[in-house]
Amino acid sequence: MKQSKTLLKEKFSTGKYEGNKWGGKYLRAPDIFFTILEKGKGKLVRLGDIAEVRFGIKTGANEFFYLDEARIKEWGIEEEFLKPVIKSPRECKSILIKPEDLKYKVFMCHKDKKDLKGTNALKYIEWGEKQGFHKRPTCASRQRWWDLTEIKSPIISKRFVDVVFSYYWNKSNFAVGDTFFVIDSNDELYNLGLALYLNSTVGSFLTEIEGRKSMGEGVLLIYGPEIKNILIINQNVMGDLKKQNPMLFERKSKSVFEELGINPSLPIREQKPNPLPDRKALDDIVFDILGLTEDERTEVYWAVCELVKHRLEKARSV
Repeated sequence: MKQSKTLLKEKFSTGKYEGNKWGGKYLRAPDIFFTILEKGKGKLVRLGDIAEVRFGIKTGANEFFYLDEARIKEWGIEEEFLKPVIKSPRECKSILIKPEDLKYKVFMCHKDKKDLKGTNALKYIEWGEKQGFHKRPTCASRQRWWDLTEIKSPIISKRFVDVVFSYYWNKSNFAVGDTFFVIDSNDELYNLGLALYLNSTVGSFLTEIEGRKSMGEGVLLIYGPEIKNILIINQNVMGDLKKQNPMLFERKSKSVFEELGINPSLPIREQKPNPLPDRKALDDIVFDILGLTEDERTEVYWAVCELVKHRLEKARSV
């Protein structure tokens, strides 16, 4: 442990982990965290160093831009001006975002009014102006107040985590609301590998390490700065991970305890982890890349369960 922390200090002094608030959470991190740092030397980088992390679309007037089917039918807005949008984590039924799970479309019009003559879209914009939406600060800052900038959003991070860790895979690039952060490395194949890695148990463990635990009710806050600080596998060693068929993406994510076959009501370290088969298949690829032994793999499973259990128990005791 002492040697591991010394190594971390050396890395930190060179600036490699500058954003990670040395002296705080890393001093309280489980020993396996430092093992991952040691074995991941030359393989791990900050997510923010290789990918863009930003808010989803800030509309400035959600009641105008987000439309359900009834509203769309009422106005008869043309399909070319509508795009499926992921508005809430409740719509994310699986890691892979599916169109049938989305309830809303976002008004997405990039044309001037003169080019919209005779359309219901123009009538809708004019109605919006009568409501004063165009005067709101975010809307007024745009050249065309109704013209939302489209954001490439292959990976989606929710802001709040309880016991379910998921980074959503937005394969179809649906629009994403600002209740999420979006992640993009600008490399389609690496984005898939990155999504797989973030949904591995190592990804969940490092998310738990980085997240803020001051939200109350045991909720972990994972905001832009925390996401950028998560250590990820760099592209040079991603290897077969980005070629995997992500079967895990097709099903609903379960609590970390269910995923790993751990009963949180019993002592964690008296149990042998029994991860779900698709979970284990993904984890083994990540563990192999990092060169973790069988005992170290078990330690990762124990550590993430202990951290989540402690977070929940601490919230109940306050």
